[in-house]
Amino acid sequence: MLRQNSRSSALFGTLLYGADYNPEQWPASLWLEDMRLMKLAGLNMVSINIFSWALLEPALDQYDFSLLDRVMDLLAEHGIAADLGTATAAPPPWMS
Repeated sequence: MLRQNSRSSALFGTLLYGADYNPEQWPASLWLEDMRLMKLAGLNMVSINIFSWALLEPALDQYDFSLLDRVMDLLAEHGIAADLGTATAAPPPWMS
């Protein structure tokens, strides 16, 4: 059975409109402006975590989800859903 919370219920039956969002590629000081502009453009979903593997696993078997947590919380606070990518578009430098 699919459980929905109040945020996901708000999008049920709604046409999703969005784009890729890669906030790890610029300063966090711009993220609130990003939220404002996304809402102004009518976006209600973004794909995230596409290029962030190096940040999620900065060293072999060392994980840090703090940036991803911040981004997901900020999107949720602004009513924007997240389509979570696998972060494999850019493997971390330690892998090569």
